[in-house]
Amino acid sequence: MSSISPPEERSILLNAMADDVLNAEQELRLIELLQADADFRLEYVRFCQLLTQLRWQYESEPDERLAPDRRVSPVRSVSPTKRRRLTAFTVVMLLMVVVSWLNWNGSTEDPAGKLVSVSGRVEMIRNQQHPLWISPDQLNSHPRTLQHGDRLRTGHGSSATLQLADQTTIRIQPETEIAVYPQSKDGISVSSGSIKAKVTPQSPRNPLTFMLPHAEVQVLGTELELLSLPGQSEVAVLEGKVQVTRNSDGARQLVSTGQFLPVTDSEPFSIVNWPRPADEWSIDFEHGLPAGWEGQRVRHALPKHSRGAIRSIPVQQDMQTVQKIQSPQVPSGLFFWHEDSQLHLRFKTQPPGWFHIYLHARTYQTPGPVLTYCYFDLRLWQTQPGAWRTVSIPLSEFRLQTYMKDNPELGCIPLQITFRGESETDGFMIDRIWVTRGNSTPPQIQNDVPTVNDMR
Repeated sequence: MSSISPPEERSILLNAMADDVLNAEQELRLIELLQADADFRLEYVRFCQLLTQLRWQYESEPDERLAPDRRVSPVRSVSPTKRRRLTAFTVVMLLMVVVSWLNWNGSTEDPAGKLVSVSGRVEMIRNQQHPLWISPDQLNSHPRTLQHGDRLRTGHGSSATLQLADQTTIRIQPETEIAVYPQSKDGISVSSGSIKAKVTPQSPRNPLTFMLPHAEVQVLGTELELLSLPGQSEVAVLEGKVQVTRNSDGARQLVSTGQFLPVTDSEPFSIVNWPRPADEWSIDFEHGLPAGWEGQRVRHALPKHSRGAIRSIPVQQDMQTVQKIQSPQVPSGLFFWHEDSQLHLRFKTQPPGWFHIYLHARTYQTPGPVLTYCYFDLRLWQTQPGAWRTVSIPLSEFRLQTYMKDNPELGCIPLQITFRGESETDGFMIDRIWVTRGNSTPPQIQNDVPTVNDMR
């Protein structure tokens, strides 16, 4: 049925079901469509209701032999045995779909939200059922809506992004468990781990509430991060204001942009103000190498109108020689990492080679660099020798490098950037590096940049 349009396919399957000629392949396809398409589920329910009503009406009509002038049945004549079998099949199918829909796709009420993306495998739990494991491929083929009470769990190295009905986005970090609008509370429960949330402006009478083990956080519209640890909950506000109410005694505290608040059951509130760098960052090498940069300045074979770039240098690292460009550490941070932050890079390699990008970051709790995020995609570096290329990479594509299971932390603010590549090449050159905010899209590539002025 691949060449048939979706409406035609649905019509064929429904008519085959009504005529009791649905084969095994068609039945599987029908169930697949019902699971994937909410509109079709509604259409199916209405169809079954109408079909059942018509069957009952037919059976209530007088026998044709006694009233030959009565020809009002809207369905073709079928044998009583087949009619009973068909009616039973219809009812069973209707019940199966309704129960399945209620269990895995919510009730007839509007969904609370949907899964936008997953990394690794994410566990979804609904109504005490066995967990459903969702991978990126599974999510692409079967979009998942979220209903009240659904729970999501991420493991070591996995994450997920969900979008609520009001367009609020929540990124679930590794080693985290949340519940979406649990029945007892109208909000998001974060029982363990950490999340990042960008909350759509809410009504003052009905703020979005995040429930942590030690506090509730009421949000009218802001960007924040939350962390649940066994003995402490933590709140960090990136933009806006939130009200934190402690569960143990009802004590309240307002937390604003650039503030971090640990919450325990009994310790007095103590807000931490942490340095907040700019949202955007840019550096070029027009006037030589800035102080502290590792690399070699070059003044030839540059993009049009450029007056300088930086070339990698060979260094000994981890018992081997690598090509490296590295910035100095900036204690206040290079830039502020948002969910929609994007890293842009204009570079070339000769001959073609590859390099990885590392961001060394601090958390809100720790002033020094404690986290390293890495990005590598060999496809981005497949370019013609000597050709300049510009890439735009969402920071959400960077992955945390860790080799042990630690408690999650809130952050991060990058303090240093490193580019490291293979030693067998002549190295690579970078003309400009800059960070902006915008819609998070897959990495973008632009070849043969003719002029620098177009980008500056």
